[in-house]
Amino acid sequence: MKKIFYTLLLLFPLLASAQKSNEFKRTVPVEKTTKSEVNLKMLAGELQLNTGTTHLLDAQVNYTNQAFKPTFSLNRNNSTSVLTLQQPKKNINSDNDENNWKVNLHRSTPLSLSVELGAGEAQLDLSNSRIQKLEVEAGAVSCHINLSGSTARQVRISAGVGELNLDLTGNWKNDLEADLTGGIGEINIKVPRNTGVRIDPSGLGDLDLKGFKKVNGYYQNSAYGKSKHSITLNVSGGIGDLTVTQE
Repeated sequence: MKKIFYTLLLLFPLLASAQKSNEFKRTVPVEKTTKSEVNLKMLAGELQLNTGTTHLLDAQVNYTNQAFKPTFSLNRNNSTSVLTLQQPKKNINSDNDENNWKVNLHRSTPLSLSVELGAGEAQLDLSNSRIQKLEVEAGAVSCHINLSGSTARQVRISAGVGELNLDLTGNWKNDLEADLTGGIGEINIKVPRNTGVRIDPSGLGDLDLKGFKKVNGYYQNSAYGKSKHSITLNVSGGIGDLTVTQE
């Protein structure tokens, strides 16, 4: 009995220090919304974003540090809905804290999306969605963004430290201009072979642009100037390589 008592006594500080996981949920119906603007501002952690819910937004945040508790706001102006999910900007030592976001958006509603993430990992699957504008500002983050088959027209991505993977494959029915800025880390982009692509790289490390030909200071594929729509990639960076592959 004494052994059991002393064992529990030793374990008690560990059990007492175990962090409780908290949950924050929000669901927003579509109602009369014909256009949505979504703003996500996250301190550090893991963000998983998809499209496919029947609601305008389904969000679930699991966190252990009370300082990570997010706030949510919704403003409806006629048929436009502005949704903001954010965490307060604080200096937090989050090495051992859980902060996981799962966000699901309505796929067929035209969308403008802004994402700010300080550190961690982001998986944004916006494939086949009606996104029109995407802005991402990331600090020390590994970003994986899928825009395949979407209706994106304008993309702005600024990444500080970390790898950026961007999927632009699919059958594009509109022009796309993407401004990508990287600090330290690789930038990997997949583009469709049958859509015209022009690349303007600057300040980068090694360039792996197989199938692209340099013309007047730009790199372009064989479909550029021939396809109905085109993709323009303006890519700049500090220390990092750029790889663009055609599929």
